[in-house]
Amino acid sequence: MISTAVGQESVPRFVIEEVTVTAQKREQASSDIPISMTVMSSDDLSEKRILDFADLSVNTSALDVARGNSTNNPVIAIRGIGSTDPWINNNPSVSAFMDGVYLPFGSYLSTPLYDLTRVEVLKGPQAGLYGRNSIAGAINFVSTAPGEIFGGYLDLSYGRFGEATVQGAVDTPISDNLLLRFSGFTAQGGGYMKRTGTIDSTAGFSRAPGVIPGVPVIEAESGYGDKDVAAGRVAALWQVSDRLQVDLRAHYGTDDSEIANSTNLNGDPLGLFQPNEGAIHVDYDDVAGEMDANNRGVSLEVNWDADLFTLTSLTGFETLERDYSVGDFSPLRIAQPTYNEEVSSFSQEFRVSGDTDAIYWLGGVNITRDEIDYYRVLNSWDFLRGELVSAYDQDDESWSAFAQVDWQMSQTLQLSLGLRYTDEEKRYEGGSWENDPFGMSIVSVVYPGVVGGLQGTSDYDDQDVSGQIKLSWNTFDNTLIYGSVSRGFKSGGFDGSGIVDEIGFIPYNAEELLAYEIGVKSLLLEDTLELSAAVYYYDYSDKQVLAILDLGNGITEAVTQNAAVSEVTGTDLDLKYLLNEHWSLSLSATVLDSEITEWNSDDLAETLARIGNELPGTPGTNITADITWAGNVHAYDLRASLWATYADSTYRDIENTPSLQADRYTLVNARVSLGDPVQGWSLYLYGKNLADEEYRSSVRTLVGMEGAYFAPPRTYGVGINWQF
Repeated sequence: MISTAVGQESVPRFVIEEVTVTAQKREQASSDIPISMTVMSSDDLSEKRILDFADLSVNTSALDVARGNSTNNPVIAIRGIGSTDPWINNNPSVSAFMDGVYLPFGSYLSTPLYDLTRVEVLKGPQAGLYGRNSIAGAINFVSTAPGEIFGGYLDLSYGRFGEATVQGAVDTPISDNLLLRFSGFTAQGGGYMKRTGTIDSTAGFSRAPGVIPGVPVIEAESGYGDKDVAAGRVAALWQVSDRLQVDLRAHYGTDDSEIANSTNLNGDPLGLFQPNEGAIHVDYDDVAGEMDANNRGVSLEVNWDADLFTLTSLTGFETLERDYSVGDFSPLRIAQPTYNEEVSSFSQEFRVSGDTDAIYWLGGVNITRDEIDYYRVLNSWDFLRGELVSAYDQDDESWSAFAQVDWQMSQTLQLSLGLRYTDEEKRYEGGSWENDPFGMSIVSVVYPGVVGGLQGTSDYDDQDVSGQIKLSWNTFDNTLIYGSVSRGFKSGGFDGSGIVDEIGFIPYNAEELLAYEIGVKSLLLEDTLELSAAVYYYDYSDKQVLAILDLGNGITEAVTQNAAVSEVTGTDLDLKYLLNEHWSLSLSATVLDSEITEWNSDDLAETLARIGNELPGTPGTNITADITWAGNVHAYDLRASLWATYADSTYRDIENTPSLQADRYTLVNARVSLGDPVQGWSLYLYGKNLADEEYRSSVRTLVGMEGAYFAPPRTYGVGINWQF
């Protein structure tokens, strides 16, 4: 990590700092760990204005995030490994952790990022220590621990489209042994979408005038999509004795934001309206999507240091409740979903670790339980003249035992072995039925499986052994060379949208990945150049894909199944270079190539069409680079940063449909700050997407309609930060 230090004359200068991470569940220098990773410090997060998961993805090479069900369930891939399933019960292929507690669902990642001491993005399967669903990698979010003296910070900003943010934290130690920290965040405004309304298009339309109410009259408006987010966290650190430490953290958040829909690209199946050609950032929906979400959680970590070992207990609880409407990106009631969802997760982990002169060892057990309560009403008054209602309860239980041993075979050679056994069970109970409020519905005609109500119960259970072998060589010139072989897996499960056929009750199986990687980490040129590089090959089998079933009359149903075997090859490169005491340069790049080599289908034409396709979420080239100048102007510190991100286009579906590609893009961003290091204040200007790049970041299909989420336009603003 490159940071600024203060010299004898209070002149900022750059140094390459040793970065301490907990990637292997203990504190280590990142340069000593044989894992390809990106680490962002609190300064990096602040500098690049990373406020949510989407911001993190565009600043991290090899990490791809697509919108799932608007912004509610992000679809995540690292190095091309990831699911395309956007539903709430899907476990992402990247395991995410907040202060060590596993977040099993992508919905938990829709909350803001604030008051973090660092974010660690671990690339490649991490099955030994992180378990199921780390087949693509793992992400550790580490919140800032309480400080020993009173102090904190306050940051306020205001930008284009009326976006205002306030965040801050304060340390209030009770005694030398009991420390407290309170932190908070809020974001308001920022809506950049235009709603066209229905006055000049479909207002009053009805498939059965006098029976089914007409499309409501909606006026046009601009500045739609405003944020209304608030979150807070409290952390307590109690040093009970020299051997016993207790770390308690609790958080709560609300989200009442307007949900900006995708922009319709090809009209509606009734042929009643056509979108404006070339329009972006336009919401044609007749429903104003609104979020009503509450998220809360707590974690308790207890560490006891004995003479020969350390015992750790980590307990976590997380829950999310939300009601929202997404709309169908048309000014009609074609398939407008309204959701009521509740997710809760409990986890308990026990670890014991110790070391001798030559061996570090760690072992543990982990128990998790997740519950999902899902209810959706799909309004189709203008298409199927009725509603499709879907509901289910899903209970997941899992336990695992894991161990890792690091053996220092010689002064420069180390062998690491990791192994995990996982046993998991899932139970699904629910189904779908027709609601016919006007006596005219044809929902059950189109979906004959729901006639009389489709209800069922299904069970899934699986056992898995996964892990890795790593050999690393620390040379005499601050260079680490390593090679690894890893096996990871991603859980199987159930369709999470709304089952309309008996086939939907059949669970899909787990994915498997066998990964080979060779890498190097080195500090060169008299500690002014830091280099990390890795090359890898993945054998990826039983990929979970959304298979499209043709139900006739333009109606399709997506069912997740195991269908693909594929290969991925790639290269990661990270460079950090200090040009001199004032200038620093960073570069991070990933080059990927993916190909489906086998396809499981009875349809020969489908098989031939899929083989050779690229995996979704696999941009061929992804580069981030930044250059920063820091110096002293009279008594003030001046810092200016310019950074850019480039990503190739990538498919969003397994069929590689050209119209459903996310566009290639280049984003240019900047930040300038001027501050008084003695008084603790600084003023800053920021700009994101300064070239006003227009590109599709995600896509959406529904009943023959195609929509695109276009990335935010140019934004800029001013802020003030006060450290006290």
